[in-house]
Amino acid sequence: MTEELRGRMDRFVEFINSADEKIGDEIISPSATFHVPFLPEPVQGPSGYLEIIGIMRQAFPDVQWSLEETIIQGNTVAARFILRGTHRGDFLGVSATGKPIQTQAMNIYRFTNGQIIEEHGLPDLFGLMMQIRPIDA
Repeated sequence: MTEELRGRMDRFVEFINSADEKIGDEIISPSATFHVPFLPEPVQGPSGYLEIIGIMRQAFPDVQWSLEETIIQGNTVAARFILRGTHRGDFLGVSATGKPIQTQAMNIYRFTNGQIIEEHGLPDLFGLMMQIRPIDA
């Protein structure tokens, strides 16, 4: 099970880096729920995750995710990602700066039948925002 889920996570990274709908349909259950801190409500299924990718790509068109670490227990995967890109569009009220960014995310996934059925995502938004707009003293 561990190797299978690691392979599914690698496939998921391929999906988020390419936004290929075919891969999304393969790896994400149509009824999957994605909880992210920058949206008011969870999003559903592959199309919901494409919405998340769209928000990120609008602000960071060259963003790429790398899967750095996984911990797998049963059908649950804890994953640590690094995101890298360039701030070229509005993000959470901050206009494009042209600055390169690198931040982390810690996400927890649940799988059934080889598909993601739930994600609780926790990107380091504070660290990201500090890179594009330092807090005034």
